[in-house]
Amino acid sequence: MVVLAASTDKSRLIGSSQRMPGFRSPLDAYREDLSRAPGRKRLAAGDEFWIVLATGLRRLAQAPARSRRAGARRLASALVTFGQELDSSRSIRRPDDLPPVEQPGQPSSVAAALSHFPDAEFASAFLTTVRAAAADAEEAGAVILAREILTDLRELTSYAPVLDRGLILIQLGRIARSVGDLDSAKDLLAAADELSRDGVSLELETRVAAAQAVLARTRGNYPIARTLFESAMAGAQKLGLDDVAGLAHHGLMIVTAEAGDFDTALHHGWHALSAARAETAREAEMFTNLAQLCAKAGYDAAALGGFTAALARATAPRLRLPALAGTVAAAGRLQDATRVASAARAIELEANAAFPYETSRAWLSVARAKRALGDNGAADVAAERAADIAREHGFHEITHHAEQEVRPTPAALSRAGQEVVRSLETWSDGASIVGVFSSVSTG
Repeated sequence: MVVLAASTDKSRLIGSSQRMPGFRSPLDAYREDLSRAPGRKRLAAGDEFWIVLATGLRRLAQAPARSRRAGARRLASALVTFGQELDSSRSIRRPDDLPPVEQPGQPSSVAAALSHFPDAEFASAFLTTVRAAAADAEEAGAVILAREILTDLRELTSYAPVLDRGLILIQLGRIARSVGDLDSAKDLLAAADELSRDGVSLELETRVAAAQAVLARTRGNYPIARTLFESAMAGAQKLGLDDVAGLAHHGLMIVTAEAGDFDTALHHGWHALSAARAETAREAEMFTNLAQLCAKAGYDAAALGGFTAALARATAPRLRLPALAGTVAAAGRLQDATRVASAARAIELEANAAFPYETSRAWLSVARAKRALGDNGAADVAAERAADIAREHGFHEITHHAEQEVRPTPAALSRAGQEVVRSLETWSDGASIVGVFSSVSTG
């Protein structure tokens, strides 16, 4: 692990209405991410690159504007060297291997974009490749580090086109939502929405609607979520935005299933899965959601098949936790105690504070599965875990369901009260019961 000196503290780059807690240095942010994944010494093989990039961007953002161009060139050179060292440390390719395909967000791509900073004509390319690096970090669980990268990127690219600046805000909003800071997520998306109106960007307006729909669903506001998803779908179809259309189909699958319209939900789910085929992580997420839909419709065996397909494709906790949650819930309903135990152990290992929404839902599923198997003690413990996380982050729907799952602790009773309870517990006079329920109240 590269050890980097902490830079001095600085004021946050997000406006007061969009503010999230900040860190003195990217290394501090990474340590925070790592602390949320107990037992892990690092989050991914590429984590050193993200720290180097974040530190370089932090120094650029703190530097006077007149010296940023030279600073960007130095950072680009450092990333080229880092990328070469990273390539040489990997296993040697066979002569007939295809050369690696350069992807946005990799060291050489970011270095190439930095070499043109801050030329306005290259602003979109610069934002795209750095946002891709931040997305990779986010996917691996380095969500706070990703937030720091994007915060500094926003400061450095105030000259960029409206769409690109809005996409930074949407990505920051997604991170805020994933860590349970729903108020900040709302403010960030409102700022992106304001940009879309000022810049008359239909694409940004469409993407903001999709992001706001996901936030509304997270809060449990399904009617608003459905309206926003439908708006996003209309915009996506008009502009040919396949990724947004897939996201809207995904969201509409969830909200129509919640309304009990399973045929419509399956229609949207299949379209969302088809749109996700080219991306393994997205495909895993869609398999999970289709499996959840099957479970909700009462087809638990099909649900287990979908969750298995998802787990075979998913490596990140953000994707594995929902699939494990669905597995344990479906197995509980099928009275498959072995699979319940295995999935619950996996959730115990993969529960991650960096993903509070997914973790709280997973514990709620464990509670329901244990209850279905008659293990009320374990069910209560899991439900309390779910409720604690949900209350802390404002996940109202999960809080409601988790609190219903927790059996109340028996109240302290006097001797007379305890005698009444014991009498009712042992009362088995069938004739008397029939008489009680057949009698007519007279007052």
